[in-house]
Amino acid sequence: MEKSKIKSIARKRWSRRIYSRYMNSDSKKIKLGSRKKSCFTSKANSSRAEHANKCKGKVEKFKFFATTLTVAPLKYKDRKCALEFFSKINAFLKSSEGNCDILLNLEGVEKVDPSGCAFLFSYIEMFQEVYPGCNIKIKYPRKIKPTPGNGCHHTAQPNHVFNHLKLYERLGTRKAPVFHTVAPPNLKVWETISFVNDSELVGKILENVCEKVPDISPAQRSQIWKVLIEAVNNCPEHAYDKAFMRDKGLKYNKTRCLFAIIEGHLAIAVADLGVGIPYTLEHGKAKEVWNIIRKLLKASTASGTKDSHYLQGMINIKDVRKRLSRYTKYDNRGHGGADLRKAIKELKGKILIMSGKGSLMLDASTPEPNKLTLRDFNTGLDGTLIYMSIPLTDINE
Repeated sequence: MEKSKIKSIARKRWSRRIYSRYMNSDSKKIKLGSRKKSCFTSKANSSRAEHANKCKGKVEKFKFFATTLTVAPLKYKDRKCALEFFSKINAFLKSSEGNCDILLNLEGVEKVDPSGCAFLFSYIEMFQEVYPGCNIKIKYPRKIKPTPGNGCHHTAQPNHVFNHLKLYERLGTRKAPVFHTVAPPNLKVWETISFVNDSELVGKILENVCEKVPDISPAQRSQIWKVLIEAVNNCPEHAYDKAFMRDKGLKYNKTRCLFAIIEGHLAIAVADLGVGIPYTLEHGKAKEVWNIIRKLLKASTASGTKDSHYLQGMINIKDVRKRLSRYTKYDNRGHGGADLRKAIKELKGKILIMSGKGSLMLDASTPEPNKLTLRDFNTGLDGTLIYMSIPLTDINE
């Protein structure tokens, strides 16, 4: 008999012997002492691996491709990247009904500003409330190593900010590692909170911020309170129109407020994910006043009404609605955009308002405090952002 036939018969006998040993075993998990495996054993192992992969669940990954997390118009490309990033995640979760875990890859982020931070927290909170079955994880931003001249020792790294504001704790993960164990001293003033309609809670946070920055004078504190409460009241009363939310199937109705000290200025971001100012002026109680302002704008502009024109109308409208009873005893609360503009001019600060595709900037620290800078973009912002930068005197950072 040929040697090849003898080897073939030997292999078949070995295979039958292993097969019978496997079938007669109680556990069916025996370890084979040879490199060779029967056909049945290979199929059993592959089926178990496929079952394990199915049980593990799919994780959808989203990568942020900019170095700065911001929605402000100063860095247009970074702003566009952030808005598209949030929009893609929102669209995916809506299509999958939240039946999938997601990973937010923020590895390339080197800087976070209050506007981007406020919207990141708002979107994550919305995703957690609307899709409670979705597990959200974040790939930490890389540690920024100090180099001569980059001022890294005095700059808050993204992970410094996220750790301080307890973002990772909210997601159920450990704190992110940072290159510097001690964060810059001005980071202690960063505070953020979300609320439905309780502006008193925001006032308490403002008091905590003022205690951490004791050099704020009582007069300046009163002025800051005035402009803050006006911004905060505008959000809960107008951002989440019930009819609009019902038609769009929206459920999230919170406003986020964030405080920070940056280069001797108190930065305040008030953000919501609601209907936006253009919708509010078209359908709200200020509709009649807005129609008058719109006619004046059409006389001065050749093109149609842009989102920035709505913001220009909002900043000029004063006291067109009946204030809620709990606000009637306060003379400086709930009066409208005109008082917001007046208050920021008294503080000689800056205010940025963004909604839809439009933005409006008023810099009261310049020789032309009444000058408004309007701009429209191709990518729109869901909801509204009111961002204020107020100069503080005698601040030791």
